[in-house]
Amino acid sequence: MESSPTERRDFIAYPINRVVGTIADAKTAHATIDALLQSGFERENIDILHGEAGEQRLDPEGTEHGFLAQFQRTLIRTAGQAEEYKSLMHHLEDVRAGRFVIMVLAKEREQRTVAADILNAHGADFVGFYGRWAWEGLTTDEPSTVDTDATQKMHAAARRADEIPSLFVQAWNSRDADALASLFDEDAEFVNVTGLWWHNRDSIRRAHAYGLERIFNESTLSITETRVKTLSDDVGVVHARMTLSGQTAIGNITKPGSRATIFSFVVHRVGDLWQCASAHNIDVVPHMETHVVSDDGTFRSANYRTGQVSA
Repeated sequence: MESSPTERRDFIAYPINRVVGTIADAKTAHATIDALLQSGFERENIDILHGEAGEQRLDPEGTEHGFLAQFQRTLIRTAGQAEEYKSLMHHLEDVRAGRFVIMVLAKEREQRTVAADILNAHGADFVGFYGRWAWEGLTTDEPSTVDTDATQKMHAAARRADEIPSLFVQAWNSRDADALASLFDEDAEFVNVTGLWWHNRDSIRRAHAYGLERIFNESTLSITETRVKTLSDDVGVVHARMTLSGQTAIGNITKPGSRATIFSFVVHRVGDLWQCASAHNIDVVPHMETHVVSDDGTFRSANYRTGQVSA
């Protein structure tokens, strides 16, 4: 289809090869976008339409006539035309009503299934797929059974706050940095045991990908205790005591011993799921109260009650 010189370049005349659904609120819309990105969709292949700007992308003249005229030029006049017309008008009305219409480019069938699953899991209304000349409803009561990595990761998302540590451990033990990072907000913070500080999901993923390949490639992480401090219906702090064994040898330490650690996860509800906004990991050092730096600059643990200092 050719565009006339007066048409906006970002005008969506007909969303070919796109899975489309409507989300009611901004928080859930952003959570849906995050889930799509985590499942492998490129940001440039995801559109979110809202407000006047979104309406103009569907209707560049600001009225029904521009949208409908363009739509009618893109469709072959078949018996199924009424259904496509009804679907697109539904999405235009959703945008005008202040809701969020999400469109995901999904040329392959498996991509469509994953996108539809994510939209449905986040409570989207009127989920469907626009082919070249046809619309197919994809709203389901049950999640898809298509066995793809992206679908599995989406279904593994935390449904309760206290599931975050166990999902972290599962991802760690399977050496899956992508799954581990998917538990975190896009702008999440993470401080590790040595004070290394990462400021977003991608840096968290890259740091753990390196660690799981080089430092902890044969390690096992396990949980010994979990406690949840509820701050509100949608926010909480989860503490988990964990044990790490099997760390990679280094220098003259051929068999690093097991380490006890405590994780603090600041979590919040995003739609029906829970995500981690911040995490802090600290080693448990037996019989010690604090740390000191010796004259030669060595970092040591100390107990002022007994006068003991680590070697």
